[in-house]
Amino acid sequence: MLCINLSTNDMASIHVNNLHKRFDRATTATSVVSANAQQDGPVNALNGVNLDINDGESMVILGSSGSGKSTLLRCIAGLEDYEGQVIYGDGPDAQDMKNVEPKNRGIGIVFQNFALYPHFENKGNLGFFFRVRNRESEIDERVKLTSEMMGIGFDALLDRKPATLSGGQKQRVAIARAICRDPKLLLFDEPLSNLDAKLRTSTRIEIRRLINRFAITTLYVTHDQTEATIMGDRLAIMDRGQVLQVGEYRDVYDHPANAFVAGFLGGPAMNLFDGVIESAGVRAFGGWLQLDEAVRGRVSDGQAVTVGIRPEHLSPGAAPAWLSLPILRIERMQSERVQLCYFEPDTSRSDQIGNPRLIMRIPSEPPFDTGAQIHVGAAPEHIHLFEHATGSHI
Repeated sequence: MLCINLSTNDMASIHVNNLHKRFDRATTATSVVSANAQQDGPVNALNGVNLDINDGESMVILGSSGSGKSTLLRCIAGLEDYEGQVIYGDGPDAQDMKNVEPKNRGIGIVFQNFALYPHFENKGNLGFFFRVRNRESEIDERVKLTSEMMGIGFDALLDRKPATLSGGQKQRVAIARAICRDPKLLLFDEPLSNLDAKLRTSTRIEIRRLINRFAITTLYVTHDQTEATIMGDRLAIMDRGQVLQVGEYRDVYDHPANAFVAGFLGGPAMNLFDGVIESAGVRAFGGWLQLDEAVRGRVSDGQAVTVGIRPEHLSPGAAPAWLSLPILRIERMQSERVQLCYFEPDTSRSDQIGNPRLIMRIPSEPPFDTGAQIHVGAAPEHIHLFEHATGSHI
């Protein structure tokens, strides 16, 4: 009897160094082209990406469509050529994967379209890797062990073909196939995007359980922030082919490196608007906000800045008040017991371009009414300032 261990002792850290990937514009997806600043010539899908994923860590790549997150995953998997380095391992075991074919990288990949072989029963899908490598003697025990790890009811799927399965069942089989081969690295490319909301909720919990069980180094690509908080030990925010910030979700949320990250994370996202430094505060929309003492030494009077305040850090009846505004609209979120109050500041009283809205997130009690005039303010420690020109956090 074979003695097979699915504990994945031979794991790998991943180091991405100055990674570049260019596509011909004529053959590039519209989403990537629209996210690229260039008007002519090749599309820079990845533009000098640097990223370190620790051994056994689950890293989430979070970004909007066209940010380069799936391209980064495909380069790490060896499915795309690239300029730069992708290194597996550390120290004397470190290996540059430039010329290593995907089949020899010790990876398991789960795609959003499942990519199951339709003419095989699901047991055949799990065992295909071993069959093509003349290791058929391992299939039965590996499938048995993987099935046990996948939980109750999974073994009932093994004798069925993919066409007879629901979307959630297909995704379970795709995950099991990736795990069955005992990979050094697990890669997930938006694996839940084709599932409905209920299935996404249950499946992402199942995936996280398996990641924790096997402690496999994992790269998980998504545009969904809820998934990011569940799946990632850390997350990397991408935009326009660059990694803008890496860290634990809460740290990135509380300390965004730039205005893009600040405006991308959160639901609703951070309020961002123009302001001018004045005395010990910042003036915006004709009102004045006091700044934290630690920030004052980094700015000077008359300096144009971008101001950021999280919706949960705006508060009614704050003293001293920043603005007195009527509530334009209220969105009541009963399950979270909060209400979102929307305001439209008077842009004629400032140099603000456009017509921005402010959102305040507060408890559902006491309830406010649309049209009510209230004083709005924020504590100094909750006010973020960003360079007006570069967007960098001050």
